[in-house]
Amino acid sequence: MGLLFSAQKREHNIAIFDIGSGSVGGAIVSIPQNKDGVPTILKSARTDIKFQQNINPSFDSFMNEMIVALGKTASLLYQTKIGAPDEIYCVVASPWYLSETRTIKMSREKSFILTKRLATDLIQKEVSSLTELYKNKYDNSENLPEVIEQHTMAVSLNGYNVNDPLGRRCKLLEMNMVISLVPQLCTKKIKEELFKTFHHTNINFSSFTLDTYLAVRDKYITQDSYLLLDISGEITDVGIVTKGILKSVISFPFGRKTLYQQICSKLKIELRDALEIFKLYNDGTISSELRKKVEPIFKSIESSWDQAFKQCIKTLPRTLVLPNVIFLTADNDINNWFTNVLRKEEYVQSVVPDNKCVVITLKAPDFFNACQVKDEKPDPFLMIETIAIMRKIFK
Repeated sequence: MGLLFSAQKREHNIAIFDIGSGSVGGAIVSIPQNKDGVPTILKSARTDIKFQQNINPSFDSFMNEMIVALGKTASLLYQTKIGAPDEIYCVVASPWYLSETRTIKMSREKSFILTKRLATDLIQKEVSSLTELYKNKYDNSENLPEVIEQHTMAVSLNGYNVNDPLGRRCKLLEMNMVISLVPQLCTKKIKEELFKTFHHTNINFSSFTLDTYLAVRDKYITQDSYLLLDISGEITDVGIVTKGILKSVISFPFGRKTLYQQICSKLKIELRDALEIFKLYNDGTISSELRKKVEPIFKSIESSWDQAFKQCIKTLPRTLVLPNVIFLTADNDINNWFTNVLRKEEYVQSVVPDNKCVVITLKAPDFFNACQVKDEKPDPFLMIETIAIMRKIFK
């Protein structure tokens, strides 16, 4: 049920690559012998994807810049001389993947037993149906998305959630699952680039939203409904979790780079100056004269992000109620700023129950009990992915 990896009997090293829209991170991780152990990030590296200040690049040129960053990160890991990884795990964020949430239902007048074969057949039928749907949308086979992961989040029998459903009898079956897809050209280029450094090491793919869901679900067990918000370079990804089930994954084109592009455009300055002004503003060390000038601009940018968020939310089914707990992942330089935006009454707060939400920023120290780090600067994105991948390996 879900995405399965073969359990390992010995401690071994894997490589994890965090492939986002603003940067590509990488880590060599030591996986313990059994599920009771704790994984250790031995070395990590991160390379920014080239920032294009005034140009809206095509998907192909943007992908090429991502591949360049991936190659540099792989090379940095190779130079650590830790040794070749046994396997590679690539975790992709938007715009490199898309996720579809699916609910499989089956009912019969007479009771039936849910066998592993029946469950597998139902899941495969759903995956095949989704694949066929995308085949009809794309003429170019290289642009055709391929399934990289399928994960069963919950199974209910006769209306009740069951943790161990196989072998049980029921009349009504419901399975909630998420299926993630990536364009074939993208997976092909990623593999080709990594093979230059790590030759023909086996490569697995997964999505950052699903990995975050798995890590958050295991750590924050008292929370069963929440938003997963990942604000990366070009994109904001939104995952909606209701009663422990990832119900929807949506995104909109506004991220860290969008923020800096708007600062550059509105103030007519270069990127390096935008980075400095934003840092001064965020740290509270900006002069009163400059604050007076830039404050209306930052307020306008806040409003632009909020409008894009609310427009994105409108695409959800009306029956889906937004939770009032938000788990946020974002780069260090924008983390506090976006946390403050989320907490302002006129923005996201206005569309959640009781007009009040709790914002929890996911930072490295939150995961030290589940992931050890030997680097001086722990990377929360790589830590989240390490925890999720460890969980899949031993499932």
